[in-house]
Amino acid sequence: MYPLVLSHDLVQPFKFWYQNEVCEGMCSDMEIYRLSGTYKAEDRQKAFALGIAMEEHGAHVRITCVRHEYKVWVSLRTLHVAALVPATSVAKTV
Repeated sequence: MYPLVLSHDLVQPFKFWYQNEVCEGMCSDMEIYRLSGTYKAEDRQKAFALGIAMEEHGAHVRITCVRHEYKVWVSLRTLHVAALVPATSVAKTV
């Protein structure tokens, strides 16, 4: 399954405290998501590879985009599932 892709203008970003750190979050479709990775526009494939891998493991993922970057977000309800995705060569680039 593929993650839903949204314009970053359509989500509500915010900061929140989670496991002793300040995290970036966003709200979409009455669900709260945590930022998993930020990628430059030229690394779009890496963002989608990460999102698809997490979806395949059962996580709920959204990808937001603006002209210069892509952000991969994971639902707080399925964050524990996303953590099970094996480490790949996909790295945060921004």
